[in-house]
Amino acid sequence: MRIHALLILAAAVAATPVLAQSQRSISRSERTVDGLNDSMNTRSQLREIQQQNRFEQNQLQGQIRRSETMPVAPPPVIGRPY
Repeated sequence: MRIHALLILAAAVAATPVLAQSQRSISRSERTVDGLNDSMNTRSQLREIQQQNRFEQNQLQGQIRRSETMPVAPPPVIGRPY
């Protein structure tokens, strides 16, 4: 079992320089653009969540207002009806 793990580790270490060479380096401007895009996506998602929360809060407040303004039903008649 140990030998198997060591062989896998050795293969991974040997492949690391090959993987590093195949990756294209990213320029500073590309990193800046990627960062700005990530920031805009995050802000957009946050805005969507806030809008959804506002919508749900308004719905709940409307339900509360409607339930407060609705007339209270009379209590049921107990005994024989008239």
